[in-house]
Amino acid sequence: MAEIIFLGTGGAFSAGKRSNVAVMLKTEELSTLIECGPSILQQLARVGLCAGNVEHLFVSHSHGDHVLGFPMLVLGRLKAADRLHVYAGPNTIATLKMLWTLAYADFDSHYLRTDWHRLSERGADKTDLPNGVVLQTFEVPHPPGVQTLAARWDFPGGLSVAFATDTTPNLATVELARGCDILIHEASYSATLQPDQDPSIHFHSSAQQAGQIARDAGCDRLALVHLGTEGSDHPDVLAKEARADTSLDVLVPDDGDRVIL
Repeated sequence: MAEIIFLGTGGAFSAGKRSNVAVMLKTEELSTLIECGPSILQQLARVGLCAGNVEHLFVSHSHGDHVLGFPMLVLGRLKAADRLHVYAGPNTIATLKMLWTLAYADFDSHYLRTDWHRLSERGADKTDLPNGVVLQTFEVPHPPGVQTLAARWDFPGGLSVAFATDTTPNLATVELARGCDILIHEASYSATLQPDQDPSIHFHSSAQQAGQIARDAGCDRLALVHLGTEGSDHPDVLAKEARADTSLDVLVPDDGDRVIL
């Protein structure tokens, strides 16, 4: 069994009820935070969690809405019993380390109780996590100089979760998400609400494109996150657009929503 907690469901320009995208993935095997934006401590607190509940952290890329909460997360874990395991590409790890240094220059490295797990930013990678969990990642299309990774977690017993954001539709994400129980994918744009917009110009995807990726990958369920300002207040429109008159189970969660697999 896995519990997915949508701590934040909005994109970089989020406001109002949606905060920057962040997801907590909790199973018997491990507890993983996906993305670490500016308000991560508040996001955790709103669902009854704290920084100490985070054992593993995956960060897809170095944009501010995905990394700026890292120094505060580390600070909040100073009394945690275990070290924080961070999984990210080398360029993203360099950004995380720089943020810590800039935010707390008076704290030496002793306080940065972190184990760094560098993931390849050139194609596919596979990492064995504790208790038989496997993390697979793949470099996906990204803005120049901002290497971005999609990820998939496979758990003992067959449960699988895939995550992709800040990227255009691509075959790598389809293959990475192949047959997974849920694909958590960005929907920064809406083909219905913004018919004249081309998401690829901004290295993003629409709800329609996310739905197509989920169907091509044979996923059982799709959750749309990293919502743009146009679609944020129209979850029914986004869900219908992604479903495209098929039987695909599409969720458009609000901040704080939970899903049990």
